[in-house]
Amino acid sequence: MSDVKFCQSCGIPFDEEHIRMIAQEADGSDSNYCIYCYKDGAFLQPDATAQDMIEMGVPHLAHKIGEQAAREQLSQFVPTLGRWQTS
Repeated sequence: MSDVKFCQSCGIPFDEEHIRMIAQEADGSDSNYCIYCYKDGAFLQPDATAQDMIEMGVPHLAHKIGEQAAREQLSQFVPTLGRWQTS
């Protein structure tokens, strides 16, 4: 398994509940991304932005902590993930 603890695109945790969601690279090795973001070495939504990922994640987290708190948390977390880092 990858040493990455979160999908480096959307932030889904790779904990016991989500371990099966680690996507594969084209060569079959584990990637740093989840199956919702990545497949066979390519992003499923190659034109997505960090803001798009934040908006996609809000409904999934909002049921646990509320919409405003979810948006705030994701707005701080998602831009730190590998896919969104600028060189």
